[in-house]
Amino acid sequence: MSVSTRRLNVGLIGAGRSGRFHFQRLCLRGDMVPVAVVSGGPEELSVADPSGCRVVADDHELLADESIDLVLATSRDPGRIETVRRAIDLGRPVAVSSPLTEQELALVSESEPPARLLVLSECLADADFQVALAEVRRGGLGQPRTLAHSTWGFTGTGSMTTSGEELPASLLERLEQLLLLCDVEPLSVSARLLVGAKEPEGIGIVARFSGGMTANLEYHPSSPVPLATGWVIAGTTGGYRDCELFALTDDEEVYGTPLESGSIDLDRVYDDIVLQWDDASHHGEVLNRADRLVRFISAVGESLSRGTGVEVAS
Repeated sequence: MSVSTRRLNVGLIGAGRSGRFHFQRLCLRGDMVPVAVVSGGPEELSVADPSGCRVVADDHELLADESIDLVLATSRDPGRIETVRRAIDLGRPVAVSSPLTEQELALVSESEPPARLLVLSECLADADFQVALAEVRRGGLGQPRTLAHSTWGFTGTGSMTTSGEELPASLLERLEQLLLLCDVEPLSVSARLLVGAKEPEGIGIVARFSGGMTANLEYHPSSPVPLATGWVIAGTTGGYRDCELFALTDDEEVYGTPLESGSIDLDRVYDDIVLQWDDASHHGEVLNRADRLVRFISAVGESLSRGTGVEVAS
């Protein structure tokens, strides 16, 4: 866990399990401290903490508190845009869970001076992904050529609609991880519905990127417990699977080298928020990736609706 040179007073908006989770994690940090939280009902009042975190009635009251440095909105519901709009109108820095929406990105580009909209990427708290990303950036695979990942969600949840309007959260996280691993623009995508258990349907995505890279993602809502293969990556000089690097000897024998894998570091998502706060260049990169992700998700939905491959808008 990295620690900023200053302490950020955080106001938390987001009821339910997600809000409580983020509140509990932030209480363990010294550089991001929850000082106020919007009540989501009687069950949320228990978060009032002797350390000084207050429970306020609504986001209007929270946004009026000038002692708060950063407003953190953790929900992904459609009403989030109004909270973001009010925060930006008041000149308040605000962080929201990825993915952003087209409207939220537009608020950033249209505001003057530019709004400070930070992105909370929960996909960063993934040990396998972090090992794969480190190896890709180190050049251990050469240039990635093909990438694959499969996820099995809870039986009967996360089923697809033909419009693709609501993708499962875990699939959205895989799409963002894919953009980080490839670090290039997605060019086209072909999405299809997959047979699931009874009525729920899964989704398969084939994406093509500049530089000749391709990726294949699958989500299946057909497991009593959530499961995932982890990332499988074939590069020009080696391959990656399950925290192991594979290479070919001069005798054309394949050997694997285990890579060090730490435990899941839940603080990575907040470390990245702190880095965005302190480093304008990194914040710009995150917003650029958020824009690519919005266009990527939109293309997936369009492909599902049309039943054919589509180009990703540039």
